[in-house]
Amino acid sequence: MNWAESIGLYCERTDASLWSEPLNAISNLGFLLIAVLLWKRASGKGRDLQSLAGLVFAVGRGSLVFHTVATRWAALLDIAFIALFVLIFHQRFQVRVLGTGDGKAWAGTAAFVALAALFVAATRGLPPLPLNGSEIYLPPFALLLWCARAARRTQPASARWLTRAAGLFVISLVCRTSDTLLCGIWPVGTHVGWHLVNAGVLYCCLCALLAVSAPPSVPATHHPRPRV
Repeated sequence: MNWAESIGLYCERTDASLWSEPLNAISNLGFLLIAVLLWKRASGKGRDLQSLAGLVFAVGRGSLVFHTVATRWAALLDIAFIALFVLIFHQRFQVRVLGTGDGKAWAGTAAFVALAALFVAATRGLPPLPLNGSEIYLPPFALLLWCARAARRTQPASARWLTRAAGLFVISLVCRTSDTLLCGIWPVGTHVGWHLVNAGVLYCCLCALLAVSAPPSVPATHHPRPRV
């Protein structure tokens, strides 16, 4: 495979030039702005949360590179940062929201990777779906729904943020899927919506971790004084 080969996946790109996708490129500023905001909000609340904010910034940078350079290696870089965010978020969700130990949380993340890989393998054995490649994001969407449900009992504020994230994710998937379908009607495409709405998705995900309340303190057991 030629990793330096130019590829065009979206309506806005009409040639191999660096600035052939101006809207798709500029819309990545949404990720960068959200990352700075989240970095400030996470200050003093854990290096893991600031690292996730840094990954949001990396997602924006990776996508910016892809929508300007538009090569196979740039596409891989774009997907890699997104995957890294999903995996680390899942691990920290289990620790911070569910109270799972680090080792067990990594095992849960590994189980998700295995299930996602099985899903991808299964879709490759089926006729191509009319989703413009968006089927690879269905496992993260399912994971987001699971996280929202898992947090509902013990961390309702986190669950609400994750439910908002899932709702926004549906909108962003529609934008990504419909891009090539609407080229004849809207030549600039709808992929810009994928970027802008997904910036909101990642914001909600980090807010879910920031909204975790401290576990309730266990009241001291009262021992009556013995009578003499």
